[in-house]
Amino acid sequence: MTISKDPHNAFVEQVEIPGAPAGHLTGNRFAVKDNVAVAGQLFTAGHPAFTGRRATATAPAVQALLNAGATFVGMTETDAGGFGASTPQTSNPGFPHLIVGGSSGGSAAAVAAGHCDFALGTDTGGSVRIPAACSGLTAFKPSYGRVSNAGVWPLTPQLDHVGLIADDLQVLHKAGLALLEAALDERKAPHDGLLRIAVEIDRAHLFEPGIVTELEAIADTLDRAGHEVKRIAIPARENLAEAHGIIVLSEAAAIYAEFAPDKQDQLGKAAARALRHSEGLTSDAIEAAWEWTRAAARRMQKTLEPFDVLISPTLPVAPPAVETRRIPLGGDEVPVVVAMTLLTCLANLTGNPVIAFPNPKSLEAPQTGLQVTGHRDLDETLLLSAIRIQTDLSNR
Repeated sequence: MTISKDPHNAFVEQVEIPGAPAGHLTGNRFAVKDNVAVAGQLFTAGHPAFTGRRATATAPAVQALLNAGATFVGMTETDAGGFGASTPQTSNPGFPHLIVGGSSGGSAAAVAAGHCDFALGTDTGGSVRIPAACSGLTAFKPSYGRVSNAGVWPLTPQLDHVGLIADDLQVLHKAGLALLEAALDERKAPHDGLLRIAVEIDRAHLFEPGIVTELEAIADTLDRAGHEVKRIAIPARENLAEAHGIIVLSEAAAIYAEFAPDKQDQLGKAAARALRHSEGLTSDAIEAAWEWTRAAARRMQKTLEPFDVLISPTLPVAPPAVETRRIPLGGDEVPVVVAMTLLTCLANLTGNPVIAFPNPKSLEAPQTGLQVTGHRDLDETLLLSAIRIQTDLSNR
């Protein structure tokens, strides 16, 4: 193959592996985050401790895409171990002054720079949706359990999801069906295309004012398009984010228990810092976090009962500049990773599928990101519903 130039440092390695000759993704190229195994390719999860490690087998998620005809073109950069939301070693092709997002930032950069049509990433708290929002791309986090996590270097196994990043929803739809190993012609949208839509309002004043204004415009536009629209609030976003953080730290501490404190410098800096923080967690705090998670899952399913989808912002603020370390949020200043995952982590806690795409009504650059959350295991329906929503927002 001809190795393409990589000025944004999207890849850790470029190599071509052809997919099946006659599949519905034949002619499409894809990249894979460096924590998902592709036989013979680097499999370091971004950790210095794993430099040079290569996978001995191919993850089922990658194999599904190869079986559908897509051609693999390389392994992409990641925040080490999935700890982080910036991928600082990778630059944002479309918006170089902004972070590319993470931890699947290399996958987003590979798509945004035109190296591939879509890319595989992982999402434990928003790690495909965050870089999509920072880069003006689309993303898909499936329902928990719909796509195998075999061959994925774990961060929090109960919250880890394999996901996709693509340039547009049509490509995301095709690749998403291949990832789900569902039929290409599967149609599960409402017969008239009209949806029951919940739009999140911000009672806690966590969203930037411009995002609130855009959500109101989205609700009005979709109502005029004939959909049944209702504004609702999602309570306790900050508490849910705190619970998510505790669970991630406690589960990661168990995964990295073999690394003694004096060896943790062999991990990425963010990973080592997170593991040090995990030492202060109590068993009561961990159990309380899991109880919050179980309650959140019950509430989410009940909230969604009258609706087909829930629309929320992907991020509560605009994507931050590269040099940003803390972000004003809800009257306080928080680390970048906290702000970036505030709205994305809920779907990891509940296991619901989510599509993220740029808001066609947004005048920002990049356009404000939207999340469309669906019912668990109705991923094919969600993919079609997201296309309908984007179309109606674009045409009105």
